[in-house]
Amino acid sequence: MVPPRFPGGPSQFGHAPAEVVSLAMSTQSGQPHSAQRAWRNHQRRKRNRRAGLSVAISAVIVAFIVVVLFWITGGTSSPTSSSSTSPSSPLPVNARPQHELLAQAPLVPIALPIDAKAVTAVVFRSIPDPAAVELTPTGPLHHYDEGSNGSALPDLELDVGAAAGTVAYSPVDGQVIAVTFNIVQGQVQGYRVVIAPQGAPDVAVSVTHLVAPPGTHAPSVGQAVIAGTTPIGRVIDLSTVETQDISQFSGDAGNHVAIEVQRVANSS
Repeated sequence: MVPPRFPGGPSQFGHAPAEVVSLAMSTQSGQPHSAQRAWRNHQRRKRNRRAGLSVAISAVIVAFIVVVLFWITGGTSSPTSSSSTSPSSPLPVNARPQHELLAQAPLVPIALPIDAKAVTAVVFRSIPDPAAVELTPTGPLHHYDEGSNGSALPDLELDVGAAAGTVAYSPVDGQVIAVTFNIVQGQVQGYRVVIAPQGAPDVAVSVTHLVAPPGTHAPSVGQAVIAGTTPIGRVIDLSTVETQDISQFSGDAGNHVAIEVQRVANSS
């Protein structure tokens, strides 16, 4: 008799392969699940790292912007406070001058028409104007006197230098009696304001080389003015029109306002 090929009989054949198949199936099915979990965990860690890196970069950018803005504004964090001053323009062109006398004519004191911080030079000159009244320099502000350079002619004009665009104020108390064009080299260059000063009915004060600021207009006839308080225009730029004598003292193009005291036509 031939011995059986499987000593354990049919039960051995039925159970052992089933266990092997079951183990193989569990191993094959478990490997993909484990790999998927590992891949998902890896992707999650990558996303977390990217998110953390993005937050860090954003924080660095914000910090950099804050530092730059702090440096630009000079340490101020308020837009209102930083815009209330103009660091690029140390001379406030629209400031009112302190009441300070520059010259004296008979019965007419001439006050500083421009903020002293913006004045580039003060010059007294002799001019060929028979109607002009002699001016006597006064006050503590330094001035140049062309008449002191050997000339026997009296000082008849007062030039107050300032950058183009600087606000000019009335040099006397009184009332505007005329506003006329200013002619330079045959062309209209701004205007001239003529003021009847208080307490001196026989003279008028002329202020020349003025221009109205954009969007505004020149003073009107009949308008009351106060010395050092009432604006009458801005200094016009004549640097491309003519060589201005005051430039030899001011050290720049020589833009200025010119002031004269003149006898009126009806004086006796």
